[in-house]
Amino acid sequence: MLVVKTKLEYSSIHGLGCFAGEDIPAGQLVWRFDPGIDLVFTEGDLARLPESFRDFLRIYAYSPVAETEKTYVLCIDHARHMNHSDSPSLLETPDGQNIAAHDIRKGEELTCNYLEFDRTAGEKLGAE
Repeated sequence: MLVVKTKLEYSSIHGLGCFAGEDIPAGQLVWRFDPGIDLVFTEGDLARLPESFRDFLRIYAYSPVAETEKTYVLCIDHARHMNHSDSPSLLETPDGQNIAAHDIRKGEELTCNYLEFDRTAGEKLGAE
C-alpha cells in the first residue's frame, strides 16, 4: 500500500508509471504491505482462475523472494505500475517496506529494483 500521494503518467521507462504526487524526503516510508489493500494469491488460487486473469497477474503481481511458498501479491493501488530501475528511487528495507532512496520531488517517477524482491523479475525483464 502506498502511503504517499501518487499519480499515474506515461513513463519513459515503460508504459504507465507511478509518479510522486508530493515531495518525499530521503528515508521516508513510501510503500508497505497491507493485507487489506494488497491481495495475495497462492499457486492453488491461480489454478482456479481464468487464463486471462493469470496473464494479468503475471504482469502486475510480484512473487516475494522471501516467502518459502510461492505466492503472488497484487497491489490494487498505483504501486502495481511501478517500473524497474537498476538505480531505483525506492529501496527495500529488511522487513519488506520501501523507503525513498533520496529526496524525491513531486512529479518524479517512483521506481524499484524488481530483482530485490520479485522471484519472477527475470520473466518481467525479459531475462527468462
